Formats: sequence, C-alpha cells, structure tokens
Amino acid sequence: MSSSPYRPRLDGRIVICDYNALLLSVTGLLRMAGYCVFQAYDGHAAEELCGGLPNISLLILNTTGTGIDLGELIQEVRERIPGLPVLHIGPSAPLGIPADVPTISEDFTPDHLLTTVGSLIQQRA
Repeated sequence: MSSSPYRPRLDGRIVICDYNALLLSVTGLLRMAGYCVFQAYDGHAAEELCGGLPNISLLILNTTGTGIDLGELIQEVRERIPGLPVLHIGPSAPLGIPADVPTISEDFTPDHLLTTVGSLIQQRA
C-alpha cells in the first residue's frame, strides 16, 4: 500500500466500466483504499448504475469494452449527474471525450491512481 498523503473519502462511490483484468485490479486497489466501488460490465450498465445509485462521486472508463462511444456515454451520464468527474484509463485519450476528462496510462502506479481519484472526488465535493 502507498504511503502518500492522499485521504480517501470513505463515502466516495465510484462506478467502474468494463470488466477486465486491469479494471479488476483498479477496483481492488480502490476498495482497499476505502472507496465503495461498483463494477459495470459495459457502458449501458455504467449508465444505469450512475442513474440508479445515489451519490456517485466518479466514473472510471477504459478505452475498450464499453460497447458504446465514450463521448456519448459521458454526455448521457452527465445529463443525469451534472459535473460528474470521469477518469479514463488507456494508452491515450480517445476522440470525442470532453477536455475535462483526464487520461492516465495503463501502467499507472498505485500512488498515481489514488492521488488522481482523490483529486477528482475532492473537486466534486
């Protein structure tokens, strides 16, 4: 575990879209850090979770596996939850995602992921 100064919010609720090995490790790391994490198997499930669960703090997406255009998914989710922070994990930012959506590479360190997530959730609060 990291010794960085981030302070996770125990009430932070995160939806992670895509069910692959990378995001399984992201889910585990975030849960160990005290976040409540919900996994969606594709973009439509992520949209449903974001619309149906209260107090979602962050949506995390991967470049592949969503089954829907990422830009459209973010737009749909933000219509329900205005200003919801979104984090993209992938080799580069895909076309069509809003400029305010940061991308971190798939070879991130735990500290980098936790610091980025903490920052995005804190901005939301």
